[in-house]
Amino acid sequence: MTRNQKNRAEMFATTRSYLEANVTTWNVIPVIGIIKNELDSTIQKISHYQGAQEAAQTFLGKDKIALKKTVSAKANILNDALVTFALIENDPVLEQKAKKSYTNLLKLSNQDFQTVINETIELLQEKVESLSDYGISAEHIEDLKASFNDYVKISVEPRLYRVASSQATKALEELFLQANSILVDKLDRMIRLFQHVDSNFYNGYLAARVVVDK
Repeated sequence: MTRNQKNRAEMFATTRSYLEANVTTWNVIPVIGIIKNELDSTIQKISHYQGAQEAAQTFLGKDKIALKKTVSAKANILNDALVTFALIENDPVLEQKAKKSYTNLLKLSNQDFQTVINETIELLQEKVESLSDYGISAEHIEDLKASFNDYVKISVEPRLYRVASSQATKALEELFLQANSILVDKLDRMIRLFQHVDSNFYNGYLAARVVVDK
């Protein structure tokens, strides 16, 4: 969300909280409750799309090269354990498969890199019990898998995340217009009935409706 949207979202939340704290004052007018429920629903949707937008933008902000370096570094450490295990167990085939350095991995093309890392993960999973004596656990393998999955996603799915970000941004724009309409066209008009009946409540509502620029 933009800074202006965040400021307005905070105002929506503050207004809702103020109404909830003063329900005994306004519940003499049932329609206010109906309008408030409509506002609550819209705020909930804003929160949902804010999360979707932030998740997509966070993903798009990741650096593919940085992720490849991270995966290569983690795989290199685990490969060292595999090579040592292969040497002790006199398993030249495994030794050859595992003997891939950080530099070697980093130089691989995208497709070859994915193939090699997948093979590495499979080898590690096959030997996970034996590797416990070498300081390698299932958690280490899962950590490598998580970083590798991030790399794969950013390699093949960036367009999907751009679409998701765009959709969330558009939905937020519409929801902010909707929330503003609920306040200006409905809630403000109804709360105005308290202007002379309960000025403290009315002035408190006006204060809650102020958008604070942060």
